[in-house]
Amino acid sequence: MSFVLHQGVRDYFGYRDQRMFHNTPKEQDRSRDLLLFDAYYACLLVGTCLSGLGNESDLEGTNFIDGYPEPFRDSKEFIAGLIVEAELRRLDTENYSDREFEREIAKLLDVNSPTRLSDGAGIAKANLYAAGGFEFILEKLQPKPVSAQEFLLRFHDLWEQEASRK
Repeated sequence: MSFVLHQGVRDYFGYRDQRMFHNTPKEQDRSRDLLLFDAYYACLLVGTCLSGLGNESDLEGTNFIDGYPEPFRDSKEFIAGLIVEAELRRLDTENYSDREFEREIAKLLDVNSPTRLSDGAGIAKANLYAAGGFEFILEKLQPKPVSAQEFLLRFHDLWEQEASRK
């Protein structure tokens, strides 16, 4: 199993022909071309830090990428840590013993994996947190952005606003 997008991500981020916000003329948007994984990562950050899990039924039926693209490979421990931290916060509301916490967290990780996440529970949780983050972005960033610059500016403002509430 690998990374799967929320069904609405491609449309919201204007993804086509390997380019995000494909309708924006390059001369008007001089920011680098965003990878589809950039959108996934933004959604994952929001999901793990601000909003929580999405629904499995909202995910696309197929993987969009196996493993991290080159720009994200050095962040594998950070990403795994985000998921572990989010799960610790989520599970803290339930009655778990220390041993049960350890068991649940151990299901998420695989130190031998290039992502540091287990193929089962770890990647699945990443996908669900990214889906939850996308739902949050979809609700809060309307109308949808039309360029990478607009998205990044509005994403930053949203992040600052929501993080200050936590």
